[in-house]
Amino acid sequence: MTQEVVALTLEDIMPLRVKVLRKDTPVTHCNYPEDTYEDVIHLGVKNESTVVGTSSWFRKECPDLVGEAALQLKGMAVDDSLQGSGIGVQIIAAGLALATERGVSIVWARARDSALGFYLRCGFAEIGPGYMDEPTGMPHHNVYRRI
Repeated sequence: MTQEVVALTLEDIMPLRVKVLRKDTPVTHCNYPEDTYEDVIHLGVKNESTVVGTSSWFRKECPDLVGEAALQLKGMAVDDSLQGSGIGVQIIAAGLALATERGVSIVWARARDSALGFYLRCGFAEIGPGYMDEPTGMPHHNVYRRI
């Protein structure tokens, strides 16, 4: 399934973020402090008028690679019914193109352990020790990819 990845508003993506990223967690909102960053961009895919995939990208240093120009990927979500369809891979590709355009050397994310396989297939590598994410109560690892 190939669909166009476009810039969307926070209001556009929030319902999908909450639906996917807060399912079975103690937290019901999905607002991030980085949503207010001046350079944040929310990339996504729409199926007609419904957002079915999204992620947010902004400049933020990776705590495991201090001193390197980096974009952080956050809020990666694809509708459950479309996971494995290639939408997530398309969104990652668009984010990597954005990273190249912005002149950073790495892209990184705080990945749920349940999604590690996806990030590894997209060329990311684990870095640093695993940890429990406070808002979700789920195990995570940081992942990164050089540009």
